[in-house]
Amino acid sequence: MLTVSKWLLIIAGFWLIVDSILIIGSIPNPLFGWPLPCPVTLILLGVGIFLFGISSKAFKKQKSF
Repeated sequence: MLTVSKWLLIIAGFWLIVDSILIIGSIPNPLFGWPLPCPVTLILLGVGIFLFGISSKAFKKQKSF
């Protein structure tokens, strides 16, 4: 699950860069005319952060001796 979250964060990071270039250039979103930043990018980012959070060591039970 940690690997999937890393890939989603990489993909979302790429799309955030593309969205920011489109915003700076005042170019409308080519994907269905959706607003910028694109909701798909934000969903990928949110899912990646969520999966990273639940698969991190912070939520794992630690062995007590």
